[in-house]
Amino acid sequence: MIVHAARLGLDVGATQVLSRYQRWRRFDGMALLAVTDSLNRLFSNALPPIRLTRDVGLAMVNQIPPLKRLFVHHARGTVGKLPQLLLGETL
Repeated sequence: MIVHAARLGLDVGATQVLSRYQRWRRFDGMALLAVTDSLNRLFSNALPPIRLTRDVGLAMVNQIPPLKRLFVHHARGTVGKLPQLLLGETL
């Protein structure tokens, strides 16, 4: 979005340009925040049923490569509509 704005001769630091970028990435940021908070709560809980569920879940994810890859992609933030630079594309 910033490169696009620059090509149009717009101020890349303009509120309109930055707001557009913020709206575009807001869902990803909020989703990452929610997942991180949930993982923190999950791994800091020592209750036996929660610990068992957590351990079984981790074992399952580790044994199913496509599921593991999905989690890795989400953790890296490489899911959804991504910026061209992140995809390795020329601008």
